Amino acid sequence: MTPDRAYANARQLIDPNADYTVRVRTETGWTQPADPDHRKLPGLDVLLAARRLLRARPAGHVGSTHPDTLDMHTGDGRLWLRFTATTLGDDDPGPAEPATDDRAPQGLWRLLGLSGSSLVPLARCDLTDSDLVTLARTCLTLSQAHPLPQPVVPPEAALLLERLASSTEALDSGLPSAPDIDDDFSRTELLTLADTALALYRTHGDPDDLLSRPEVLLLAHLVYDDTPP
Repeated sequence: MTPDRAYANARQLIDPNADYTVRVRTETGWTQPADPDHRKLPGLDVLLAARRLLRARPAGHVGSTHPDTLDMHTGDGRLWLRFTATTLGDDDPGPAEPATDDRAPQGLWRLLGLSGSSLVPLARCDLTDSDLVTLARTCLTLSQAHPLPQPVVPPEAALLLERLASSTEALDSGLPSAPDIDDDFSRTELLTLADTALALYRTHGDPDDLLSRPEVLLLAHLVYDDTPP
């Protein structure tokens, strides 16, 4: 498979741990969507918006002229978006007048694939090594707190978790000979752990808040993997 370098470059510009304020370019300048629920997106959804835009025909463009600002526009130039990063919990960086033209926000949400939700599909082929390691650690965290749901998980999941526990302990202890998790496990094995994490989360949830926000978002995106991009 030929790597999508434009998408890889976009990933370097987007912080999955940040929230992004959304603005749409209109004839009067950059404005925010009228719906307050549409004025901010988590970083993972901004990344997936970039994925959709770059895979569209004609392909759009993603770029940045400031460390905290990301600009996207569709290939036909009809929809221009600006995402400004804010630390989780921060207020929006500066005032913006709400957009009065409903067509701009509708175009925005059609591009993002949102429908009353901030979830858009993440295909397994888009999961990076870092994503898979995060999901593997998520699987280990949940499995230490809850029993594996049988017969939902594959039979090899228990053995993979035993190996993962040893690898993680060595890494977290700073042992010089400890291999990275993505080196110690094949992509197929890491995907099995990701699916096991999803099965654990679907069965038990996270009532004790063991997981971080990016981990929960990655799990949520896996649910929608079969949705057409």
